[in-house]
Amino acid sequence: MTRRLLLQSGIALANGGSAAGDRTAEMAEYARRIFQRANELRVASGVGALEWWDPLGRCAEQQSARKEKLRFPGHDDPERGNVSQRVNAAGITWDRCGENLFSERGFEDPVHLAIVFWWYSPGHKENMLNPDYTRTGVGVVQGPDEMYFVTQIFLRPRTGK
Repeated sequence: MTRRLLLQSGIALANGGSAAGDRTAEMAEYARRIFQRANELRVASGVGALEWWDPLGRCAEQQSARKEKLRFPGHDDPERGNVSQRVNAAGITWDRCGENLFSERGFEDPVHLAIVFWWYSPGHKENMLNPDYTRTGVGVVQGPDEMYFVTQIFLRPRTGK
């Protein structure tokens, strides 16, 4: 356990809370802030805001947790496949989907860095600003080594067929 986690757990317990619950709330807050900032950039770029969708948020959080646990590179989970396979496995129907990933260690707050990284990466920026996408979910997980793993999934739901 790092000093930071030790101190956080002591503070949480002293305040009558649980360190795990506080950590989960902190990660959820980071995810919401990434969602909000991505929408600010979409609107400023003349693209409609994305709708937060809990099923995508759960998929994104699961993928961030798996990236933290398994430390595999890239977008393809060695057991669960690519983003379209993972979204299908979650029972979500879609016409188009995409994914942005980010990881970092050394900063207290991953929100700004994730957004800046995606903004200056052509493929990630394309996902952020793609008007075909209407829904999104973000998942943030931090490992015991303080490495953050961020996943944002973008989706256009399947329309009548």
